[in-house]
Order: sequence, then C-alpha cells, then structure tokens
Amino acid sequence: MTDNTPFCVAVDWGTSSFRSWLLDGAGQCLAHHAGPYGIRQIADKSFADILADARHALGGGARALPVIMCGMIGSAQGWQDAGYLQKTAGISALAAAASKIKSAENIWIVPGIQSVSDDGLADVMRGEETALAGILAQYQIRDGLFCLPGTHSKWVTVRGAEITSLSSFMTGEVFDLMRRHSILSPFMEQPKDSEEEKDREGFLHGLELARGSLGLLHHLFAIRAGILTGKFAASSASALLSGLSIGTEMVHIAPMAAAQNGTVYLNAAGVMAGLYQTALTHFDIGYQLIDGEAASCAGLYEIARHIFQD
Repeated sequence: MTDNTPFCVAVDWGTSSFRSWLLDGAGQCLAHHAGPYGIRQIADKSFADILADARHALGGGARALPVIMCGMIGSAQGWQDAGYLQKTAGISALAAAASKIKSAENIWIVPGIQSVSDDGLADVMRGEETALAGILAQYQIRDGLFCLPGTHSKWVTVRGAEITSLSSFMTGEVFDLMRRHSILSPFMEQPKDSEEEKDREGFLHGLELARGSLGLLHHLFAIRAGILTGKFAASSASALLSGLSIGTEMVHIAPMAAAQNGTVYLNAAGVMAGLYQTALTHFDIGYQLIDGEAASCAGLYEIARHIFQD
C-alpha cells in the first residue's frame, strides 16, 4: 500500500477525551479530529453516533475504512468490554486479543492490561497499553520505567518487553475533584489556558508541600490554611493543588526510579508534558520525553496493521 492512501481510522477514546486519526498504509496521519467526547461526557449521543461524526470530519473516505480503538471505550462503561490481557506489552498479543464490535462492521477495540503494582496490588490500564506498545516498537526499547500521565497516571516497569509492574495514581481525578468539589473550590478560578504551567512558583510550592511528612490529606488542608493566613496567594490555588497532586506521585515514584538506575520514559504532550518535566526535574529524576499523541497513534497503527493486513 502506498503512502497517502487511507488505510484505517485510529481512535484513542478515554474517560474525558476523544482523539482520532485517518492513517495511511505507512502509519502517517492524513487527518486528525478530537474533542471533549469522553465516555463520561456524551449523554445525548451514542458511541456509534460520535464515531460516525468523527469519520465524517476526517474525510478521505473514512466512513468506509476499518476502525481500531483503544481506551475506556473498551471498558464495562464503554461500547463493548474488551477484557484484559495479563502483563504483555507486545503489539502482536494486543492485536490477537482485540475485540470486534458485535453491532458494527470492522470496528475493533484493543484490550486493556492487568498486572500488579510495585507494592503487589492488582492494577489495570486501558489505552496506555497501546501507547506503550507503540513506544516499544518505535524505539526498540525492551527495558525501562515508563510514565504515562493522565486522569489516572500509570507507571510501568518493562523487562524483556514484558510488563513486570503497573502502578496507577489517581492524580488527575483527585486534582479535578478537589478543584471542583472541596473546601478549596472557592479559591479556584475557571481554568485558563496553561494556568498551572504559567504559575510556575505556585506549582513548585505545591511540589515542595508533597515532600512533607504528614501526607496528602494534611497537605490538601495546608493549601487552604496557607491561603487564609497569607502564606500562599489565592490566585495560586490551582497551581498549588496541581503541584501537590503530581508531587505526591513523585514522592512515591522517586525510590522506584532510583532502583531502575536508568532514564524514565515520559509519554506526554502539551501542558501535561511541561508539568511532569518540571516535577521530574524537581525530584532529580532523569527522563526522556516521548510525544504522547505520536505514541498512541503509532501503537494503534501497528495493531491495525496486524489485524487488517494479516
């Protein structure tokens, strides 16, 4: 198949986000469509309708092409439960276990991954496994510690191209809940573009708060008390909370990163990439940035190639 010939539609469909690409036979993006169509955000439309709209927006004959999807669309709350694989991180295994949507033609969902956390507890991920598989294939990496930030940030240890531990942190969700529905809410302005990234000082203060010995539940109240007593500016509340949330993650990850004795592979883009780079640097954790959108796209393409060309 030659370049620029549409091959498939790839979709990363999460809890709060929707990203889709029209890909050619070499995996190059011919068109992109995204929006706030996460599985928790579309009360007035069906999943099939949202996908149909995306295919129309992508153009290029996308309506007639096969579709590969990953993320929470394959959860029990999504279009169809795609199940979980055990620990694997490989493209071929994910492709072999992909589920075809029963009510649609040639639409497939990549399964999630089930593993154990660094402290031995059960853990799962959906969507991040596809980005991880794309990274391993693209960069020919077989060993390392990977950070995949998001609503639920994932830290994945890979040995011999297989997942040996998966540790999730509800960083993004806790940040959002505390910002919207807690005693900190009155201090929060409506989010603006790159708000936390612009207030670097507030974010750094939040990172330092996370180092304290009394833990997150105390530090959350310390933001309120600090604003009331003038220690912190009320305008920095969102950046403080962001720094504290991500910093708490880093406090627990730093020993794991040190034990790896290598670079952390940070899979992120946009504002999130900037925040995590600042946090990793602040906690003296070495990292290599890998574009998050490119990794997801690459993983979806490789899985699609195995399904649709074999």
